[in-house]
Parts: sequence; structure tokens; C-alpha cells
Amino acid sequence: MRLVWLSTAFLLALGPVSATARPWKGVTPGVTAQAEVVGKFGEPTARTRRGARTVLAYYGDQALEGTKQAQFHLDPAGTVQEITIFLTVPLDADTIEGTYGKPTQKTFVEDTFQKVWLYPAQGVTVYFAKDGSVEALSFAAGRQKAAPAAARPAAAEAAAAR
Repeated sequence: MRLVWLSTAFLLALGPVSATARPWKGVTPGVTAQAEVVGKFGEPTARTRRGARTVLAYYGDQALEGTKQAQFHLDPAGTVQEITIFLTVPLDADTIEGTYGKPTQKTFVEDTFQKVWLYPAQGVTVYFAKDGSVEALSFAAGRQKAAPAAARPAAAEAAAAR
């Protein structure tokens, strides 16, 4: 299965933060520093630059439990702004709705037409595979309004090529 997109463009297009971010494995977007991520999970498999952000990626032998890959997007100050995880065991839409409720916005990735559910107030974005299962989740600080779907970052494409 091809690893796809992250929500970097989605996050950049959104307005000011209005809610607390959902933590994942003890890492909270907008709060947790790079040193804490590295202290908790070790040195990343790869470090890449996406504009002003640095992305710490853990995959392969260093993949975190339950993921094929986990990416921590850091701002220039070294604070985690977004976490994207690519799941080892896909989830279904019912599981997502049971956890987060009905999505406040549904959209799709333009180049693949794969659906994306947005929960802007919770800072959660859900990416579906072509078969309809959940392939990836992204966590960021909650936002007031949603924006169009995410962009495809180079880090995910590079990992997909492996």
C-alpha cells in the first residue's frame, strides 16, 4: 500500500488555534519539544525539511507500536505542531465515528480522490485508503474552521518508495 500525503498545507491554511490538541503516545502538538520526542522514541529514522518545518520520521525497524510510520512535524523553535501516523492495522469508518463523532467536514485528496474526514475543533484529520479503510491519522492543535484537503509531502512519498 502506498503511503500518501500529510496535512501540512491543511494546517498552514487554518486560522488561529482554538482548542487543546489531542496527545498521541504522550506527545502533544503545540506543547512537546523535539528533545522530548527524541528522548521518548530515540533518534528518528530520518529527518527531513518541509519548508520551515523539520519532520522526524520513525519507520522500518524504528516504527512506533501500531504504526508503519510516525511523523512529528516541528516548527522552527523545535516544538511539535503536527503528528501523522500511518497505521499497521487499518481502522474502519465506524471506529472513527465512535471515537471522534461524525466528521464536521468531508473532503478528498484531489490527485487520488481518496476521502478525508476533518475534525478541526479536535485537530484530527483522517485519511482513507482506496478500499475505504483508514490509512492514516493526523493530530494537530484544534482549530475553529476547516480548510481544503491536505498536500502530499515529500517525506511520505519517499517512505512509500521504500
